[in-house]
Amino acid sequence: MKSQKNLLYCSLLLIGCLFMISGLSAEDTALVYVIDIRTEIGGGVSTYINKGIQKAEKANADAIIFDVDTPGGRVDAAKRIIDAIQNTEIATIAFVNRQAISAGAMISTACDQIVMTSGATIGDSAPVDTQGNEAGEKAVAYIRGAIRSTAERQDRNPDIAEAMVDKRLFLVRLENGDIIKLRPEEYFNEQNAGTQMQILCGEGELLNLTTRQALEYGFAEAQAENLTELLAQYQIVKIDQDYNKTVITALTQDEVLRQQKVRGNDKVTFVKSLENAKVEKFVVTLADRTVFFLTSPYISALLLSLGGLGLLVEIRTPGFGIPGFLGLLFIGLFFGGHMLNEVPNAYIVALIFVIGLALIVLEVFVIPGFGVAGILGLILMLASVFYTFFQSTDDVNIALLWLSISIILTSVLAIIATIFLPKSAPFQHLALSTVMSTEQGYHSAGSQDFESFIGKTGVALTPLRPAGTARIDNKRLDVVTVGDFIAQNTRVKVLEVEGSKISVESLEE
Repeated sequence: MKSQKNLLYCSLLLIGCLFMISGLSAEDTALVYVIDIRTEIGGGVSTYINKGIQKAEKANADAIIFDVDTPGGRVDAAKRIIDAIQNTEIATIAFVNRQAISAGAMISTACDQIVMTSGATIGDSAPVDTQGNEAGEKAVAYIRGAIRSTAERQDRNPDIAEAMVDKRLFLVRLENGDIIKLRPEEYFNEQNAGTQMQILCGEGELLNLTTRQALEYGFAEAQAENLTELLAQYQIVKIDQDYNKTVITALTQDEVLRQQKVRGNDKVTFVKSLENAKVEKFVVTLADRTVFFLTSPYISALLLSLGGLGLLVEIRTPGFGIPGFLGLLFIGLFFGGHMLNEVPNAYIVALIFVIGLALIVLEVFVIPGFGVAGILGLILMLASVFYTFFQSTDDVNIALLWLSISIILTSVLAIIATIFLPKSAPFQHLALSTVMSTEQGYHSAGSQDFESFIGKTGVALTPLRPAGTARIDNKRLDVVTVGDFIAQNTRVKVLEVEGSKISVESLEE
């Protein structure tokens, strides 16, 4: 019996030890989140990346790896991504898995580490307008300052970063190995003074680094062909900096040794290795791709224009049919996409647009003329659209540009529809187009001489805007006004008659 008890105690002790070992092992295993940046940078991408970073923070991840393969995109979206990267305390690694151009280079520069595959490129970050033309000096100066400050924050050579943006610079390497930027006048002065310099990027060129160059110039930290190879090179370390500030970051094994040599072994301590880390991928879902598509400025402008066209066609045709449904659908997609993109107050903005549309409908069908309600409705609609574009771009000029493009495109489509739509077969089902000629026995009016009504008075049986019905000389007649709207039950007088057209004016002005 005693031996059985000892055996039971030993078994329980062994099980407890196994649990402790497994717990320690799980605690020592690093957790890495991988976020793809493998599309054009836009508002939807910035929202997706921000969500990925938040999810990694909630999971207490040890590192975030951004898998970068992008031709660039919108600077405003890149700036929001950079802010999110710089605000997180998790170690960040940009894995340039082919190319990091323009906004992609800016995002990669913001990360703690840059790792590139063989044959990859990074750079060429000069801003361009919507037509692909070079932007003005103001835009270049803004991007140049932004990428320089981002590089300085990560202890990268800011002159190399500037050369990616400004083609008016010389990037040279001095005899001592320092890489600096020089403006043309500075370069020629140094050249005349006999300074030995190697030109890395000349005036009129934008710097675009290959993997070998990025490593040689110290702009990238490592090379890896895949994620497994990347993780095997990195460790999570704790660095005690000045002013009692502690930073936890990811460094290559060689960089850990260098930092220990510079700061001291007690200032740089090992936390855990990323080799064999648990990898969680924050994948781009179909919903994310839908948001990317709908919030693209080009698609947003097109949706808005098609929606406006559908509503215009619906107003010109009786009842509520396909044009009105499609118009509301396109408008809904425009605002819905930006709601999913987490535009601030998106629901309120959409409601303002609907109120504006209701005021215009009220003006067209209920209130005569085009006055306060119509103007206010138009202002509310344009303001809601402008706000949506502005929140997606963070730039007033760009927001005004896309609003203008939407208005122009809507006007062009409306003109085309006015010319060609009445001739189309589908439209014929919505409008009466049968010709009733006199030869077929149809007459627009009876044989009565309407000229006998000239000068006579009566009462408007319906609102005249401008056509309607009036009772004149105890007869119900179709009439039109010669001036403004005439309300129902207003006394009217016949001014002239042309065939069956009876023109009247109000007697109660």
